[in-house]
Amino acid sequence: MSNAAALPRTGDDLYDDEATPHGVMPGTVRGARLIAAVAAAVGVVLIAITVALGGSLGALLAGYLPSFALVPLVLLFRQGGDLVRKAAIGVAVLALLVSSTGILTGLPPGAVGIVADGAVAGLLLRPSARAWFTRER
Repeated sequence: MSNAAALPRTGDDLYDDEATPHGVMPGTVRGARLIAAVAAAVGVVLIAITVALGGSLGALLAGYLPSFALVPLVLLFRQGGDLVRKAAIGVAVLALLVSSTGILTGLPPGAVGIVADGAVAGLLLRPSARAWFTRER
């Protein structure tokens, strides 16, 4: 006896990479929200520490500015359309590029920013994320 009939077939629905009930935000979108929020929170903490120690804020703020720009987009993930998803992907890729310069200069966010922003962009490119943002409201 084979279990082949019980296995899900790929390509049958819009949530091919993740099955979620209708109206429930997929884990890919929730994960992107969490990663973007944590990256921005780390930036706020580092800026607060830099201010407390009397350090230079210019390069630090420039490094985290794209991560901070993701926060308003993250707040729109529940009701926003596909334009919000595309804008968030664009900002995440920009933040990834800015983070890569941090590796050369030794300033934050550096490698952590590359991983975080790359994860946000990658998660928002998944079919379940696309289906969430293009769903009927």
